[in-house]
Amino acid sequence: MSTLKRPSSGSPRKGDLFELVLGIGIVLLVLFIGSFFRLRLDLTSEKRYTLRPATEELAKGLEDIVYVKVYLTGALPADLERLSQATRDLLDELRVHAGDNIQYSFIDPSESTDQKTRNEFYDQLQKAGLTYSSIRLREKAGYSEVIVFPGALVTYRDRTVPVQLLKTQLRTPDADIVNRSINNLEYELASAIRQATSMRRPRIAMLTGHREASGMSVMDMVNAWKELYDVEEVTIGERIDALSRKVEGMNYRVNDYDALVVAKPDSTLAARDLYVIDQFVMNGGKVLWLVDAMNANLDSLRKNQFSIATPLELGIDELLFAYGARVNKDIILDQSCAPIEIYTQPYGNQRKLERFPWYFEPVLIPQAEHPIVSNIDPVHLRFASTLDTIGTDSIRKTILLTTSPRSYAQRNPVRISLNVVEMDMGFEKRSTPHLPVAVLLEGPFTSAYRDRLPANFTQDPNVGYREQGKPTAQLVISDGDVIINRVDAQKGMYYMLGFDRYANAKIYGNRELLMNAMNYLLDDRSLISIRSRTILLRQLDPERIASERTRWQLVNIAVPVLLGIGFGILFNLARRRRAAAPKAS
Repeated sequence: MSTLKRPSSGSPRKGDLFELVLGIGIVLLVLFIGSFFRLRLDLTSEKRYTLRPATEELAKGLEDIVYVKVYLTGALPADLERLSQATRDLLDELRVHAGDNIQYSFIDPSESTDQKTRNEFYDQLQKAGLTYSSIRLREKAGYSEVIVFPGALVTYRDRTVPVQLLKTQLRTPDADIVNRSINNLEYELASAIRQATSMRRPRIAMLTGHREASGMSVMDMVNAWKELYDVEEVTIGERIDALSRKVEGMNYRVNDYDALVVAKPDSTLAARDLYVIDQFVMNGGKVLWLVDAMNANLDSLRKNQFSIATPLELGIDELLFAYGARVNKDIILDQSCAPIEIYTQPYGNQRKLERFPWYFEPVLIPQAEHPIVSNIDPVHLRFASTLDTIGTDSIRKTILLTTSPRSYAQRNPVRISLNVVEMDMGFEKRSTPHLPVAVLLEGPFTSAYRDRLPANFTQDPNVGYREQGKPTAQLVISDGDVIINRVDAQKGMYYMLGFDRYANAKIYGNRELLMNAMNYLLDDRSLISIRSRTILLRQLDPERIASERTRWQLVNIAVPVLLGIGFGILFNLARRRRAAAPKAS
């Protein structure tokens, strides 16, 4: 009797074909489902690819197309390639929330082979507000120089806003500068989009008329504010209508400005000017006080090697006292400080220029957990004074900046001498740690003129006097130089605020401090939340890259090939073993 054999389900070849078709079908099914459902996972430790809620809201709220032209592309060094890729990733993430209302393109400004055409394009970009950098590229044969425009133009309807993606004045940006630029990328693009789409820009008044800092000495900060706000100089001149106006049918005045900046006045404010400021606060106006308590004569210091700092009578003490703060008549010395260069004893035929710590210029590392000072660089002050807060129950007081543990204050009068660089200042014995120099005041303020004005004045309907103020905020910093940028008078140019001439780079966070402060005062809390994020840029060692380039190129080529061959051999062996296996009867 013959044995009946069970028919085979098919040849091995047909089985492999079935598995291949099944696999392709599963992949197509996944892709089909994925076209309807978007799943995104950010597995980076710092959530690099996750937008802040404020940015998401901004993107979702766009009513029309925002077009972003990015010019950071082409022949770039590795660091700028990282910045370019980070920009592309951010724009892709914005598109997730904004859809087609975010459109972008990357344009190489040096793409044209015609020099004249390239120069004309460069001129167009500079007129649009972008600045270029001349970058040295390392090549095998040496170095080459290329022109790059590390920026973008954000256009919404008929308004275009320039954005500098790389914040540096150096010819060749290092990894740290690129890292900072990537940290600020979301903030820069979000603020540009909001600037382009905003219908109303808040107004800032820069107080003048009392020898305040002005012109080129504050140009960098003023220009930074102008990117988001309308800024103009205002002289009160004892005019009651300088900051506000009386509207018919309303009991109180209406402010014409959202914020007032008092930047390093050098003469006494008239009583009527102080009243106008007080009523500006009572009607909800925000004030940024950048004031000196002591007058340090630098001209005398350079000429005589010393000077005597005396109290500066500005007339604002009673005003600030009523609001909850007092700037003391003293000067801080801090072991954490900026350097100064001084000529020492003759060295050969030339005097020797040496660098010493200059204790009168504190460098403060922000410690407070507040969005104004979060994630900013150390702040550089000059002849700063201490602050006290006054007990006012209705006002919330937040200390934002303090000195280092090794610091103390010298009371009036203060001798300022270059000899301190050679002296033991006694920080170990005399120190008073963490002296406050910046305080944020928030709440409904009471007028400094309460019970001090005649009834016929306060009851005049045309005056609109207000005794109890609307909830608002003020920031007091006991140093007027915090806003002063370095100026090169001979060249007729100014440097970015926070620029250090010894490091030849921007290393201080004064600009970010004042920008955050204004954002906060004007209720732009969303911009501060974006700025406060930190992204780690993990850098490779360039020297190691150059020395091990060939080895890793071989590894990258050989390993995939060997793995492919190995899997192929294993797959064939498995097929032969399966084909040789006895069939079930």
